Amino acid sequence: MILLATFLCPLLAFSQLEKGTKLIGVSIGSLNYTGSNSKTSYSNTPTVYKSTGTSISISLNPSVAWFVVDQLAVGGSISLSFYSSNSNSSNTTSTATSDNTSTQPSFYIGPYLRYYFNGGKQGRFFLQPSGQYGIYGGKSKSNSSSGSSSETTTRPKGDWNVALALGYEYFLNQHIGLYGYLGPNYGKSKTQYDYKPSTGSGYSYTSEYSRFYIPFGVGLQVHLK
Repeated sequence: MILLATFLCPLLAFSQLEKGTKLIGVSIGSLNYTGSNSKTSYSNTPTVYKSTGTSISISLNPSVAWFVVDQLAVGGSISLSFYSSNSNSSNTTSTATSDNTSTQPSFYIGPYLRYYFNGGKQGRFFLQPSGQYGIYGGKSKSNSSSGSSSETTTRPKGDWNVALALGYEYFLNQHIGLYGYLGPNYGKSKTQYDYKPSTGSGYSYTSEYSRFYIPFGVGLQVHLK
């Protein structure tokens, strides 16, 4: 019996990586709350500019995949994120103040591969290349105590990114694992902004930019036959 148990333990530990097994997971890519307080002065003017504010952002990433061969899963993921900020600006030479708010939800979808390698009975490393295409929108508003205001609307023209993550999954049992990942991400986007002041004529402008960053995330993974 001891010999049989010794033989079966490795098989049970890695049966969640066999062909035909389904992966269902969700990770929290980021969760941030920030409070800020700034004071800026210049050498050519006695005016001091002040600003206080708060912001919050959160990103959730559900995914599903199937093992097409042992240790290699193919699937897709969705990324849902939300950003919101509020700030108040003033300066020492005016009694006017300005309240600024901004919100920006986003939605991304794309394929990914996950290949498990190395490790022991309790967990394995994985390599995960992925790509996503997304849309995002939102509005920012500014209201001055003097009575003027403005609104800027965000209109996405295209946003994509590719990533390569290295991670590790710890198997709590045959069906549930906890994992973390870290890896480079590169993307490009094009965005149109429509600016509308409370008085006068509005205008539109377009911005294009590329970005490179290294995100970190943690999540829960379910393995089902």
